[in-house]
Amino acid sequence: MNMDIDLINQNVSKAHVDTIKNKTASLAKEKELKEACTGFEAIFLNTMIKSMRDTLPGNALFEDSNSMDIYTSMQDQYLAEKLSKGNESIGIKDFLYQQLKDSK
Repeated sequence: MNMDIDLINQNVSKAHVDTIKNKTASLAKEKELKEACTGFEAIFLNTMIKSMRDTLPGNALFEDSNSMDIYTSMQDQYLAEKLSKGNESIGIKDFLYQQLKDSK
């Protein structure tokens, strides 16, 4: 009788460990998907900001130079990353996450 209880406990423990492993793997995949969606939104925003900047006339204060182009590119990239990682982003990452999560 005692041996049966030990066997049952061993099976329950193994099932419990397997459940925890599966849940941990699932949470890691969800986190990875969220990070990918955030990265996509940052790339999208960077492209949008760059396109908007290209519509502006030349800057009267600073002459156009390679260093100024690099600076504005870095500034746009930083702004896009900050906007995408904020709590109130434009919503592309949330929409994309829901679509990809539901398609599993």
